[in-house]
Amino acid sequence: MKNNRMITWLLAVSVFLSLFPTQLSVSHAAEVAPVKEFDLTKLYSDADAISSWAYTAISKSTQNGFIQGSNNKFNPKSTITRAEFTKILVSMLRLNISADKVISFTDVAEKDWYYPYVNVASKEGIMTGFNNKFNPNDKITREQMAVTIIRALGIKSSKQAPVIKDIKSVSAWAKADVELIVSFELMLGDNQLFNPKDMVTREMAAVVATRAYDFKNETKASEENPAKEVNNEVKKYIQATAAFLQKAVTDPVVASVGGEWTVLGLARSDVKIPNEYYAKYYANLEKTLKEKSGKLHNVKYTEYDRVILALTSIGKKIDNVAGYHLAEPLADFDTVIKQGINGPIFALIALDSNQYEIPLVKEVKTQTTRELLIDFILKREINGGGWTLGSNATQSDPDITGMVIQSLTPYYESNANVKAAVDRGIAWLSKAQKADGGYSSMDSMNSESVAQVIVALTSLGIDPHRDPRFIKNGHSAVDALLGFTTPGGGFYHIKQGGADNGGAKPGDVDLMASDQAMYALVAYDRLINGKTRLYDMTDVK
Repeated sequence: MKNNRMITWLLAVSVFLSLFPTQLSVSHAAEVAPVKEFDLTKLYSDADAISSWAYTAISKSTQNGFIQGSNNKFNPKSTITRAEFTKILVSMLRLNISADKVISFTDVAEKDWYYPYVNVASKEGIMTGFNNKFNPNDKITREQMAVTIIRALGIKSSKQAPVIKDIKSVSAWAKADVELIVSFELMLGDNQLFNPKDMVTREMAAVVATRAYDFKNETKASEENPAKEVNNEVKKYIQATAAFLQKAVTDPVVASVGGEWTVLGLARSDVKIPNEYYAKYYANLEKTLKEKSGKLHNVKYTEYDRVILALTSIGKKIDNVAGYHLAEPLADFDTVIKQGINGPIFALIALDSNQYEIPLVKEVKTQTTRELLIDFILKREINGGGWTLGSNATQSDPDITGMVIQSLTPYYESNANVKAAVDRGIAWLSKAQKADGGYSSMDSMNSESVAQVIVALTSLGIDPHRDPRFIKNGHSAVDALLGFTTPGGGFYHIKQGGADNGGAKPGDVDLMASDQAMYALVAYDRLINGKTRLYDMTDVK
């Protein structure tokens, strides 16, 4: 009896779907907040007709009580009317349908089932009519739905303009809102086509309604965590981590741990560091170059990239360090790419840190150019968006995807292929984010992964603490990173009790993790204070 009552209640909660057709990307359509799915065949006799990409959204929408079926059917492929859409919208927004009468549409009477929904939607300024008519039985198009959803959610602007191949087919009055709704991934298209005049189907409506519902809740959660509070917390941890690093690394040398990344993080922060600290590093670098006759490594040219970044961050020249030009090895493209994708990534980051020219070296077989580096990276994109370390891998990785985006940022506005690839990478990072706001690599939740994502997002001007795409269950990427802090300063690689992935042991304070967390927090602090991005060091005097 209890199960029968539950099914009856769910059916009752399921008689009013209606929304918009969205040729939704399957991968994103399945991306909704975690809700335990139930067997829709027990609710709808036509459940088998529901597309796989819409199943989860219909399940969640039904449980949340803002989508219904009719006569034991969901009719997923049917189009919806303005009246049906209004009911879904009002239910999704949890508006009070007992509002005072305000409408005077000649085609909406108080006896009509949709009257209270049209009335409150009109009162809130969400739905409007034309020539004193609401046209409740007209079908709703995708562009109409986009305008209404943007208005209902109060979205005003986006920092990234999406690629919409058929944007010229969108009505002038809907163009801005269509661009907004695509940029926030509330509606997607098929192969970057929005199909603005297509009618909305019920299953498509379910997916978009669920996204809008999640967006509303995640935005509310971020608003309840004021930016000022997190900004102060970030500054506090920058200070604490800077103190930790100076104690842990008293004599910075040429090394991936205890060297350049520590120097970079400290130098790009607002923390006052004694000049003697950087002088020690420079002296150690000169000594190392002399001992190695200028050859930091035969294959790993990221050694030069890392040193270039450290020197640039402290205002030192790179073209004559102990008599060596540190960018000269990067002219050898064939050696740069021997490290796989890491080589081009960090070559670009280093060279663009202060707009350095690539030296011309006659002796090399293939002269490096920025175009060759970019092309190498773009060709390594994983199907579905994102990048990973291996050349034959099929699954993207958050660390490498974040680093790639960091390297391609200077070309985002000027290179259409870069922009499209980066946008796909951002979409993948949003989808890959875990429920606590963090990221997993090699099956382990770790601080370095989320640190690289934060640096990537901030490089594009995306706020990793406020942007709804990077808030899951009220937890942002910044929240996740701060969850790895330790009482005495520094950061864990993996928290106590987490899965060991071969790096520092879970629960151990880790210098590499602390370095990356430091410069990620600095990157965020620079973003919210209107400074140049972490790796744009043209501001260094």
